[in-house]
Amino acid sequence: MTAKTMMICPKNIQTYYHDEIKDEKNAKRKVHFMKNERKGRTISLVVEEISNGEYVLIEGFSYYSALLKAQPAERVPCLVYPKTDNRTRLLHILTYCVFVDKNTSWVLKNEVIMKLIEEHHLSEKTIAKASNIALNTVNYYILDRKIPLYIRRVASSKKAKSVLDKTSKSSVIPKEMKKILYEKAIIDKSSPNRLTTTKFNYMKEFCSANNIPSWLLRDSSRLESLIDWLLITNFNINSHMKNLLNSFILPKRTTYRIKLSQDKSQKSIKS
Repeated sequence: MTAKTMMICPKNIQTYYHDEIKDEKNAKRKVHFMKNERKGRTISLVVEEISNGEYVLIEGFSYYSALLKAQPAERVPCLVYPKTDNRTRLLHILTYCVFVDKNTSWVLKNEVIMKLIEEHHLSEKTIAKASNIALNTVNYYILDRKIPLYIRRVASSKKAKSVLDKTSKSSVIPKEMKKILYEKAIIDKSSPNRLTTTKFNYMKEFCSANNIPSWLLRDSSRLESLIDWLLITNFNINSHMKNLLNSFILPKRTTYRIKLSQDKSQKSIKS
């Protein structure tokens, strides 16, 4: 496809997602640094014209983020390509961000991949093949977009991606509890109420065994107290294990012992 060159204000360019820069001085430094790196050569954003006068960014995300904060209304050179389809555009953006604009965040790549999965129903293998990206790299950027954005942003650095993914996919944990558990997954590792993979498995068993009352699910404060208590006490697992042993060895007729006795009696009769 042939591109045309145009001057467009960054604020007039749409994105699926971009990494926001909050400090204007930092943004201006980034713009200055990127221009110096090119040694006088023009830096162009690359966009698609999705309709007359409407553009969506497909390359140059790091530069765009800096421009949007430093000089949003100042027109900059852009290479403008004709409109493609949404699926093709997303795959192009993913490939560009993984192989070229490597400074883009984990969240940007996560947003693009999850759009391909959720809106275009592509499998991880299909995405990997279509973008020529290794499957393990594609999988690294997968995390449900129902998880709040600020949590997804730190999921990797907090080493919480796996437990967040398991929590979001669980069919037995109520959504009201998931909101709190997402928060517990990213707190300090030394905190006793951090959600770990082991504690997630206990939480799943707890929710399977109990019908959490609706009034408790509506009371977020008490619900969080319950979750904190379960996590801090490690679901009283030590006490529970001791009670299991005691229920077997203490001289009382447990259901299991009665069943065991009945089985032995039946075997004796048959012999």
